[in-house]
Amino acid sequence: MSTSILSTIQNQLSFYGYLIPMVLGNVGNTFIVIRFTRQRNNACSVYLISSAIVNNIYLTFTGCAHLFPFYYGDQTTRALFLCKIHAYVPSVLGLITKTMIVFACIDRFMVTNKSASFRTFSTPKKAKYVIFVSILFWPLCCSHIGIMTTIINGQCGQFGIYSTIFTVYVIIFVGLIPPIILSLFGYLTYHNMRQRLLRIQSVVGNAIHANISIHRRRDRELLIIVIYEIFIYVITATPYPFILLEMMISRYMISNKSVQYLQIESFILSICILIIIC
Repeated sequence: MSTSILSTIQNQLSFYGYLIPMVLGNVGNTFIVIRFTRQRNNACSVYLISSAIVNNIYLTFTGCAHLFPFYYGDQTTRALFLCKIHAYVPSVLGLITKTMIVFACIDRFMVTNKSASFRTFSTPKKAKYVIFVSILFWPLCCSHIGIMTTIINGQCGQFGIYSTIFTVYVIIFVGLIPPIILSLFGYLTYHNMRQRLLRIQSVVGNAIHANISIHRRRDRELLIIVIYEIFIYVITATPYPFILLEMMISRYMISNKSVQYLQIESFILSICILIIIC
């Protein structure tokens, strides 16, 4: 496949690939907010609502940032401030969204745990505190992206030794820590739910059983959504760190990359970024 064909496909993906997820994602997140607003007394609902709101901002900003160059040119290669914002803001919003999903998964583990001491941590007040701390933490933690991202030879990005540091950072905070935590607590929650089901079956009394069934249905609904989020995240977030790792290794092992090689790398990177945004 020639580089011109790859470039054409990449341009089409950059337009429709960001426009469609931006529209559909905003609609889906809005439904999540409406659906779980009635359950604001549930910590998991608070996390899911917060994740949906931040994800709406993330999708809108990222979508507009990638659609803007089609009409007005790529200003990130000319204005240093826009270059830094283009890299910094999506990183912050994306990590806040992922953090909310991680804590929603941990909350499901605590709620389904038979230990009362674990269940006491699952309160809307504590959830709001965690959200507040996350909103303060990630802008500070990601500040190096805004500081070190720059423009060199008409390209906006990370260069030199910082490109290696950035790759390691993404691998750790996007490709390793969240999937490991989500998978671990997802499994533990599933185990707790099975144990809980066995205990519920021993309960006697129709009224009590009916009340428990209502809570079970609500917990199961929240758990299904969280498991869905875990599955989607693991599938979509894994390729991005790997292509960055490949680019970092090949940068040191291949002294002069061909134009076609660079174009293929850029094409795969664009697809991975698009997948993780979706």
